[in-house]
Amino acid sequence: MSPAHSTPTDPDLEYLVPIDPLSPFVTNLDRPVFALRSLPEEVVAVLFAYYSRSPYSLRDNLRRLLADGDLAVAPGADVADDEDSLAAARAQARRFHEKWVVGYGHSSVAEHAVVHLAIEDVSIVATKAIEDCRLASYTEKSTRYVPFDSETFVREPGIAAGPLAGLYEDTCRHLLATYGTLLPTIEQQVSERFARPADWTDARYRSVCRSRACDVARYLLPAATRTNLGLTINGRALEHLLTKLYSSPLGELRALAQALRGEAEAVVPTLIKYAGESAYLSETPRAIAELAEQMLVPGEPTLEASSARLVCGPEDPLTDLTAAILYEATHQRIHAVRAQVEPWAEARKLEVIRAYLAGRGRFDAPGRALEHLTYTFEMMLDYGAFRDIQRHRMCTQTGQTLTCEHGYETPDEIDDLGHAEVYHDAMARAAAAHARLAEAHGEETAQYVLPLAYRKRVLFTWNLREMHHFIGLRSSRQGHVSYRRIAQACWRELQRIHPDVAADLRVDLADYDMARA
Repeated sequence: MSPAHSTPTDPDLEYLVPIDPLSPFVTNLDRPVFALRSLPEEVVAVLFAYYSRSPYSLRDNLRRLLADGDLAVAPGADVADDEDSLAAARAQARRFHEKWVVGYGHSSVAEHAVVHLAIEDVSIVATKAIEDCRLASYTEKSTRYVPFDSETFVREPGIAAGPLAGLYEDTCRHLLATYGTLLPTIEQQVSERFARPADWTDARYRSVCRSRACDVARYLLPAATRTNLGLTINGRALEHLLTKLYSSPLGELRALAQALRGEAEAVVPTLIKYAGESAYLSETPRAIAELAEQMLVPGEPTLEASSARLVCGPEDPLTDLTAAILYEATHQRIHAVRAQVEPWAEARKLEVIRAYLAGRGRFDAPGRALEHLTYTFEMMLDYGAFRDIQRHRMCTQTGQTLTCEHGYETPDEIDDLGHAEVYHDAMARAAAAHARLAEAHGEETAQYVLPLAYRKRVLFTWNLREMHHFIGLRSSRQGHVSYRRIAQACWRELQRIHPDVAADLRVDLADYDMARA
């Protein structure tokens, strides 16, 4: 058979098979749904932006880039590694972004460019500032699975340059050394008190005992503890995050902003071009702090235990929720629907609500009608619990600075296993250092030296749908006891005020000997 009639599967004659120039960049050439690959993020963003400005399909616009020589890649080339071949495409993408994103303010285009950033050796304080950005995804080093040593803490730049640097370092080392000493001891004590279930392997049993010990010992970790964070974020949100970090009074965060920008510019240089310190963000907190000092009478320290208190909620939740559920099945105004629903008996309203929620499977979120009911809770919780609860970003959070004023949590095991003296000594030593650091550097900087056991206040405003998610997830058996109690307290507050609404939330109110087994 002559070469002209050879089949395309002949490996020696593959050069005869035409390769579509789009093939390296799209997962298919002929279906209406496809994925992009091996393209710089700014090029991806500009291709999606063309949807709003061009009558052509994305593939057609991509072909035009190729035809114009702005994305010239040889067939079979490793596109992801061929930087030279992508330089022209990046240049054209930047010109587009300069015009439309920077020049005309169409910043939504930047949401199509995504950056993945690995952030290592930063403090827990820094991760909380980063994770305050709602439109991003995070994975953080776990205090449950990873032990820490006595040198794993951040030297806060402002303190490190001052006369109290030695006090700061000694306090952090002492907390981490106490943590390191207690961790294996508690693990051994847990294994002595908790017999291995017959159906558990030795590996699972050892893992559970270690995790339980980590759950107890984590209360000693200072907020300065070094941790790692994986961040996935779009260009628009990243610019906002960088601006917030640049505007922080904390030297670590300002330096982190510069480091993040330097790495992100390799991926989305144009889209974060104007990230920088905001006078509004940097000056407003100071101005409000001055007004609070002038206008408010200082309160007494409140050494209350962790709690959640309902501050406000809807006056007639059954009517509001029933009307919201029925609204999308009609063509009437919400006022008309609500006017009909309001005089109904509670049983009739509950019939609608239960029908809306009854068919949920284990992993089904309730419908979005629940988002029309909002509740505000004030929480008092230890910083370790806040570290976990803050990740529920589908809400509005307003937190106060971590302080000694509200005392600290002591896990039951500390007393039960005979470690109370060393534990309370570590807390007292941290509080004394915090007082001196706060006087010299301010409360916000001094918080680095406080362990996760110390409490802080935070205000959460969230809708009923997010409360379903939070209470169901965070009250579950696998949760840490500190935030399980907060989730349970939120449910009890809702049950106290609106029992018919609380009845539909999935909550685990039990206590477990080995809760996270």
